[in-house]
Amino acid sequence: MGGKPAPAAPTVVMPAPTAPQTFVSTTPLQSYRDLGEQLQRYQTEAGKIAEQRYREVGTPAELGARAAGRRQMEAASYLATVPSGDKYLTELTGKSEQFKPVKETAEKQLTEAQKEYAEALKKIGEVPTTTVTKDLPDLYTKSVYT
Repeated sequence: MGGKPAPAAPTVVMPAPTAPQTFVSTTPLQSYRDLGEQLQRYQTEAGKIAEQRYREVGTPAELGARAAGRRQMEAASYLATVPSGDKYLTELTGKSEQFKPVKETAEKQLTEAQKEYAEALKKIGEVPTTTVTKDLPDLYTKSVYT
């Protein structure tokens, strides 16, 4: 039976080993200064963006105060919807204080929400800490060897 002859085995050629090469590079101090100044510009821009967001949306303290105010209104609304009692139900079952535990719980939730809201209002004047550094770190501006 005829056919093609088997292909020849591949030949692998290995290069002769050479001595390893060592590369040494130095970064001038000016490059670190430029990097530090660029980092300062990035941080300044990030601070400007955060300030703009605070002006448009509000600071985290203001947002927290709004959320606490909503929780207070929710608790007050829930307390207002708790039935105080039904005279016909009282006459039929003889239970006059059927909703008393529910009302006590709702009053407790309202009191806690009012405290949280008062604490949140105290924090409104606080300004969040900025991420912008005022001075460049010494690492970028001073030479290690001088």
